[in-house]
Amino acid sequence: MACFLFKAFSMHRYSRITIVLLLAVILLGACSKQPDHARYIPKDAVAVAGINLKALGKKIAWNMITGSKLFKDMQSRIPEKSTKDAMEGIEKAGIDLANTLYVYVKPDTRFKGGNRITGLVPLSDAGQWEAYVKRVFPHAEIKQNGGHKETSLGRDMFVGWNSNVLVIINVMSAPIDYNDLMEGRGAQSGDNPMEDMASLSAEMNVAFNVTQDNSLVTNGRFTALEAEGHDVTFWLNYGQLMSQYGSDMSDRMGGVSLSGALWKDAAFTSGFDFRKGKITGDMRYYMPDSMKSIGTEFGATNIDKDMLGRLPGQNMDMLVAMHIAPKGIKDILEKMGMLGLANTALAQQNMNVDDILDAFTGDMSFVINDFSLHTETVTDSFMGQAVTHQNQKPTLSMSYVMKIGKKDKFQKLLGMAKENGLQAMGNGFVIPIDEKDSVYLLTDDQYAVVSNKNAYATGFLQGNFKSQKMPDAAAQVTGHPWAVYLDMQLLLKNIDAGINHSAHDSVMLVESKKLLNNISLSGGEFKNSAFEYHLDINFTNTDENSIIELMDYGMKMNEADKIAH
Repeated sequence: MACFLFKAFSMHRYSRITIVLLLAVILLGACSKQPDHARYIPKDAVAVAGINLKALGKKIAWNMITGSKLFKDMQSRIPEKSTKDAMEGIEKAGIDLANTLYVYVKPDTRFKGGNRITGLVPLSDAGQWEAYVKRVFPHAEIKQNGGHKETSLGRDMFVGWNSNVLVIINVMSAPIDYNDLMEGRGAQSGDNPMEDMASLSAEMNVAFNVTQDNSLVTNGRFTALEAEGHDVTFWLNYGQLMSQYGSDMSDRMGGVSLSGALWKDAAFTSGFDFRKGKITGDMRYYMPDSMKSIGTEFGATNIDKDMLGRLPGQNMDMLVAMHIAPKGIKDILEKMGMLGLANTALAQQNMNVDDILDAFTGDMSFVINDFSLHTETVTDSFMGQAVTHQNQKPTLSMSYVMKIGKKDKFQKLLGMAKENGLQAMGNGFVIPIDEKDSVYLLTDDQYAVVSNKNAYATGFLQGNFKSQKMPDAAAQVTGHPWAVYLDMQLLLKNIDAGINHSAHDSVMLVESKKLLNNISLSGGEFKNSAFEYHLDINFTNTDENSIIELMDYGMKMNEADKIAH
């Protein structure tokens, strides 16, 4: 099945891995502990996705998927007979559906910025797999190469297998860097390495011969993630990623080089579980050993409760809130070797880094209320003639709040803003944007509020919104150092259907309204060398498993693409 998915979507060159991972999650349906074939994952892999089929099978069996009403509706909409035939035979292709599927990405040294995408599919019967290849890909030439067999399934995919694992290689070259082109550095070389079959065969040998010392299974953080038993896991080797692109970053920063200690051995892990009506996720960002003290600073204090209680809760479309430790910011600047540079730059304003960081406690929030997007008729003049056209106009209330730390430091910052032209208005300040809109800055002894609505800024300072209850899902994300909430129903509800310019846009809007209720992400606590976060994606339909709902949504988007083209 993984081969089929790679082939079916190979035309989408740079989004291919995203599609493969998503569809693998959706379609495969049935791993507990870390399987033996995980040893084929090299420790220098930049990213690894794992599909825990056994955990999924405990929640929703394969026959439950195929028997679902939504699945039957989707199957009836698949027009390609060959696709249906391939799907019907996949259960007899020798794939072990009670095991784990992995897809990993590692650097491909044959060309700059490229990556090799590799799938590891467990086999229960290699003979059945070979028979499947011969039936579905009758022109494929199968060759023996040492301890494995291999063949090409089209120009964009190369596969190899032994008695217990199928390896799928799909190389992704780097996209054209348009900044390089504009700066006269030219396009990347090696744009199409897939044409070199001998090179691909050599890559397959590398994929099958990962030694124990060079395997990711020796990494305790990876094995801990896999042991948690999530439906889907994702591993990002942040240190490897930053090392791979470090030189390019230095070029973009005018030659300023960041110390590798900032990301050495850093990693991001996440595990997701598909439930009825929702997807949950648990994520960790592991800090380098040299940065642990900074992590402790950032993860020790929750967002200020009084600040959150003052926010307007009515028609709350989005909330972002956090506590960023000022001392932690200073420590990061020092680790980066940029503290002296920052102080030198600020000295021209008779200030230093401490003046800025001490002015605030680190508590801040951003909230959007009353969002809408509608169509309006606009008349312009073109060559002396009145021209009427439709324009999309958003309306919303935005408020940004920061809690004041040392008042004398804050007043020093405010004084500098006044010297640079900040216009006084009553007890606050106004920044005109155009003839209709302005931004207002109001302060008291505790808070500084910036809003595009004077009534919202005033209301926050006076506590007028304390009686407005936040949505339940938004209230649940408080009590952490970091929080995000999106009310998808409220956001999409007030988008005028008339703004759509195509059938695709219309379907996307309508189906998105049906799909999601809200999204919340919270956490930021620093435990066991990592920042921890929790995600909830709540669907409107609470009767169907979220896997089926995503399948249905993806199918409808695919149909909309066909209409658009």
